[in-house]
Amino acid sequence: MLYLSVGSNLNGACKPMSKRGAYQQLEPQIVIDANTNTHPQLEEVRVDMAGMKVDSRPVELLTSVGSCIGICLYDPAHKCGGLAHIMLPHSSQGPLEPLPSKYADTAVPALAAGIRGMTGVEAKLSAKIAGGANMFANTTANGLDIGQKNIKAVRETLALHKINLAAEDVGGSHGRRINFNLVSGVITVRLHNGETKKL
Repeated sequence: MLYLSVGSNLNGACKPMSKRGAYQQLEPQIVIDANTNTHPQLEEVRVDMAGMKVDSRPVELLTSVGSCIGICLYDPAHKCGGLAHIMLPHSSQGPLEPLPSKYADTAVPALAAGIRGMTGVEAKLSAKIAGGANMFANTTANGLDIGQKNIKAVRETLALHKINLAAEDVGGSHGRRINFNLVSGVITVRLHNGETKKL
């Protein structure tokens, strides 16, 4: 099992963020019930903002996103997968960053490498994504809609690495909670109003 997350390294345990931590500060419109397990029989494993986790156990990986995007890659042959919570589209936009999962262009290859490293084979992966909301008013008109930029960068990076984008739930103006079931490969997206979608 590979863990890459804020406040952690490959040899250390992840430090879970509080439910009202960075999300409240960066994306204040997110109001999502974080206590609803869509598959009660499975352990939930939290993926923090700018974090990434890969697992082969029968668990659910979960995260909450606004303008950020949750990228879920799955290897159906080996029933394993991973989730990256990216914040920005391109690594060139910031200083040298030790967490590749912060950016779309570095998270996708890192996530794929983590899954394939776990199985030891170059299995075909599929992707499902959710997020990329425009969380702040008037940012679209000013060209500052980071959600749309994230969506575009994730799609382009998946295509570059020849990973099929099987499903997506992106855009809009509200946050989402993502539950990624590693047994079935199904993603449950819970919207701010309690509506759920299966990907």
